[in-house]
Amino acid sequence: MRIWEQGLVATYSLPGYKQMILDHYAQYQRADTQIVIHGVRDDASAMAAKIAGRAVNYAYLHRFHDTQIIENVRRAEREGYDAVMIGVLQDPGLQVARSVVDIPVIGYGEVSMLTAVMHGSRFAFVCINPDMDPLIRAMIREQGLEGRAAPTAYMECGYPDLSDAVGGKPEVFLHAFKAAARKAMREHGVDVLLPGQTIIAELLWREGIRELDGALVLDPRLPMLRMAEMLVDMRKAGFGTSRRGFFWQKPPEDLERGVHEFYATSEKFSDG
Repeated sequence: MRIWEQGLVATYSLPGYKQMILDHYAQYQRADTQIVIHGVRDDASAMAAKIAGRAVNYAYLHRFHDTQIIENVRRAEREGYDAVMIGVLQDPGLQVARSVVDIPVIGYGEVSMLTAVMHGSRFAFVCINPDMDPLIRAMIREQGLEGRAAPTAYMECGYPDLSDAVGGKPEVFLHAFKAAARKAMREHGVDVLLPGQTIIAELLWREGIRELDGALVLDPRLPMLRMAEMLVDMRKAGFGTSRRGFFWQKPPEDLERGVHEFYATSEKFSDG
């Protein structure tokens, strides 16, 4: 079984981070499962690192991430991968990607939430970027889980602190995580804590943090991998994806080709 993990780009520019993810999966994956990690673009250029984390703060620019991720999902299917895991908190492109490929596509945020409601009564994401709050709230609403979700907890640290933690200095990160998590537990009755940005999940796993004051600290990598493997098994058994309704219908090839050609032509004359 070959699984394509899709992320953004800036995270993978951190030395050692991609290997940390692979080591994490190695604790759980089947002997016959291969996982290959990709960024939005498979480079770690200075420009890629510069735009990735900032573009998610703007609705228009975020759509470029979505579009590229969808195209990468299509590439994964063409190259014979059995499933795609979108390893990004806000599940960019997830819904649309499922409408254009037949292989299973799952998202970090969705799987985290669905797993959380089987392990406790109320969950909260613990994140570092408050600018992403509208995206997280929209994701929770789309899953119909507003009644089980507490407000997202935000840590008083930033990406440089996460980079330090990856490099072996986790003290600031750990203090910030525990403070934000305990506040959510105290004020909102949270009993399942979900790592926000995927790098947070990796750092918590490496530090061996599985619970905090009795609350579960979820490791999303295990349910993501098992969900992907299960959906591949289900597809092999004849259970595919629904193709009814606006969000699930797969467009006819001739119509899709025509739309692509039309807009490619339109771009050439956009200044006219």
